[in-house]
Amino acid sequence: MNATSVLAGAALALACLAPALAADGAKVYAETCRACHQAGGVGSPGLAPPLVSSVIANAANRQKDYPAMVVIHGLSGSLPLAGGDVIASAMPPQQGLNDDEIAAVVSYVYRLNRTQTSMKPADVARIRAQSASSDELKRIRSGLMP
Repeated sequence: MNATSVLAGAALALACLAPALAADGAKVYAETCRACHQAGGVGSPGLAPPLVSSVIANAANRQKDYPAMVVIHGLSGSLPLAGGDVIASAMPPQQGLNDDEIAAVVSYVYRLNRTQTSMKPADVARIRAQSASSDELKRIRSGLMP
């Protein structure tokens, strides 16, 4: 058996394991997001906006990067909600999550909103390389309001 055969076999084995190694969006959500955004993404009055909302559903079609931008950069201050209320939110950047985990959790949140949109780790890496201020994220959010 030559080195090329061994490398090809190792590559095949890793390719078969890749789905098992990919981050699980529901697990990341449960461990990182659920405490504030609650089970099912319904939000917590006075603390965290709902993630199952027309804002996120609209992001799926108009600004796919928005949820990942918020996870990466955080978002705080007064945020309008789709129902007309305003919430004072203080979400810190989730610096402990890697690109795979962010892609998985954003895709999970999109699924909660019954959209077909998903995010890939390469998308997250691109987004992570860009800066976004809280004001910029609020401007994007206002464009996603119903």
